[in-house]
Amino acid sequence: MTQTDIEIYIKSASPEAIKVWLETCTSSLDVQGSSPKRQAYWATFAGAGNQQSEFEIIVLNKVQSNFSSVWFNTKSTPWANDKACAQQAFEHFQSTVRCVASSWQEGDAPDQWLNIDVEGENTIDWL
Repeated sequence: MTQTDIEIYIKSASPEAIKVWLETCTSSLDVQGSSPKRQAYWATFAGAGNQQSEFEIIVLNKVQSNFSSVWFNTKSTPWANDKACAQQAFEHFQSTVRCVASSWQEGDAPDQWLNIDVEGENTIDWL
């Protein structure tokens, strides 16, 4: 099943550091709006045949326990799922990254999260 979007949570990352990471992940990144709590971007990934499809990225800063949410509003990403994106973010930031434990769909338990940190990967309840 193809995911309709990707969302991860990064601990203790500044908006500037997240923007730098996004610049390394995307083909283009344009700021659409910025405030201390929220940054909005239009971005592209290189697609099949080098065609690019523009999509929105929303970053919400410190939404829960010093974690910032990064939401890629597209189903066309270089990652197969949230976990693959979270693993790449952890490699970049070397800080705890979380995402839903499996591809979430209606009816799933929303409290099961994959936690990636220096100790490895484990499933947690994040309330």
